[in-house]
Amino acid sequence: MSLVIASNQDNEIVRSGQSIFTPWSFRNALSSTYKIPPNSQVCLQSAKVNLDGRTTLEENNSIYYDWYGEDLDESVSNDIDFSTSYPIKQQFIPPRGGVESFTTDELAEQIKSQHREFHPNRMGHYDCVVKRTAGTGFLGFDFKYGFNACQTQNASIPTSIEPWNSGISVFNGSFSYNSTTGVYQRIENATTTDYPSVGILLDKPLSLSNGSMKVTFSNANASGVPWGVGLSRDCPNDFVNWAEKNEYGPEYFTHDYEIANSPMRLGNQSYYLDFGVHRNRLGELVVRQSSWDAETNQMMFSEVEYWRNVSSDLLAYAGRYDLSTNPGGYDWVEFRVEGEKVSLYIGHSGSTDLVCQVDTVSDKDTMFKPVSQTCWCLHPVLFVGKNGANTTNSLTLNGFSGLDIVGYDSRDTDKKFMGWFERLTSAYQPGGIHTPGGVVHCRAVDSRVANQPTNASIHQYTGLNASNIVDYSPAIITAPNRTYTPTHNAATSGIFGFIGRSLVNTGTYSTAGSIITLTFTSDDVPLTNNKSIFVRLNNFGQQVLNARTGNKSSILAHLPTAEVKTGGLFFYEPNRDVWLDLNNPFEISVSDIAIDFVYSNESYAENLQGQSIVVLYFRTPK
Repeated sequence: MSLVIASNQDNEIVRSGQSIFTPWSFRNALSSTYKIPPNSQVCLQSAKVNLDGRTTLEENNSIYYDWYGEDLDESVSNDIDFSTSYPIKQQFIPPRGGVESFTTDELAEQIKSQHREFHPNRMGHYDCVVKRTAGTGFLGFDFKYGFNACQTQNASIPTSIEPWNSGISVFNGSFSYNSTTGVYQRIENATTTDYPSVGILLDKPLSLSNGSMKVTFSNANASGVPWGVGLSRDCPNDFVNWAEKNEYGPEYFTHDYEIANSPMRLGNQSYYLDFGVHRNRLGELVVRQSSWDAETNQMMFSEVEYWRNVSSDLLAYAGRYDLSTNPGGYDWVEFRVEGEKVSLYIGHSGSTDLVCQVDTVSDKDTMFKPVSQTCWCLHPVLFVGKNGANTTNSLTLNGFSGLDIVGYDSRDTDKKFMGWFERLTSAYQPGGIHTPGGVVHCRAVDSRVANQPTNASIHQYTGLNASNIVDYSPAIITAPNRTYTPTHNAATSGIFGFIGRSLVNTGTYSTAGSIITLTFTSDDVPLTNNKSIFVRLNNFGQQVLNARTGNKSSILAHLPTAEVKTGGLFFYEPNRDVWLDLNNPFEISVSDIAIDFVYSNESYAENLQGQSIVVLYFRTPK
């Protein structure tokens, strides 16, 4: 048996090696030829490395999930199916991004830069901050989730408008919109004679903290023109069916089961929205929503029978209100949103009447569905039809509680912020990113019992708390959790400093102006050396299969460096020798020893510094 000692440099001085003498890859030239007898074996006797304290990560251990919804009960089977939320996957090393190493400050910045928020009131208010002792010792991270609880009503009117009834360009000139006055007007011309105008204003999502949208309909209503006002997610995602449907909408939304003369129909063409009110062809006030139909297993429009809503001021009419006679003299409608709750009002300059709201005594089909995660980002939708010679009537957007969010764009996945539904279904847009299964996740939320008006299961709507933020129980999920599903592949409990628990849902609140911040603080000092390192002996004949790469390898041994918490010197000596055959039927003449330190994918472990030492045994078995 013989012993060979290999090292990249002669002392412990921490410096970056160059050329063939780096701490993670070096070659020792021998002054005389070293003879290895036939049929020999090799094993690792010991190894010593200096870890530089950086955290080394790849896509597989950079995944966690955010939860923004109600607190789930682990004792209730599939409790998540009764909520309106879905675990939001976060990944701060992009897929196929390779192995990357970070200092603690760099890691905090990487988490922050790659983090995505999908609730409009939380967009732009996330931060990840390193916690240190007074002596700059690393303690962990503060994960900060801010919420904009701005209560200014009708503060910001959107200006960017897009056609919403068709993907066919000939209809794009059928309306005009004045962002200063808020007047939206139908335009009659040769190409739009038989079509209404439908537009959606996209540059600002509605605040879900006492947000409101108010639209005056008097001009259109006085002429007996069908009109409609609504709030909708942006979904030009049904690209395959544009030519078939001539409209936008979720991939799983259909008009196929609607009765042709239904009060919910608007002339010869309809359009998608999540929450809407309009005057139908009979002159009636119709309230509708997109909801899930369990019988057909698709999303379609359902009518909100507001005249049966116990809270409604229109209860006395015992049916749809007649807008053709308009006994109340109404000339505007207003949507108000508080968390998951959507209310509708109607009025004129002298009074405001409630059409419908969420209460605990009315039937589900007399109130709007909850604002689910699929429609967190709501935008104004305006519709104006025609009636004989009345072809250029208008609606006026009087107010909209829009949020001015830097980096928001509901259709550009290169931008920082967009809705969850929009992000996951963007593969259906021309040039969209590929998000396998995205539509499936959205469908899972939209099909839940909370969005089924005829389902007997009652959803407990979540409103606002005393601080005017949505009264949810936010959480970070750092490891797969059986209650909050799906959260597979989450693997950041050690990196984030929440060792031993997957659900992090206890934090502290602070307030600065209109921003209320929930902070989750690491329980423990995070594990920075979370990736194991392997010793590779090059240019010998040992036969090793690296199943991770699927290839043959020269790896000799495994160094479980994840046991080291905060970097520094790491010494490893196996508790038993593992001998590998060199498969040399003849004597080997060795002129140098080449050592690499690599990760499981065989890329260099560049988080080493200073002196690296490897001690090898060679023997010829008897």
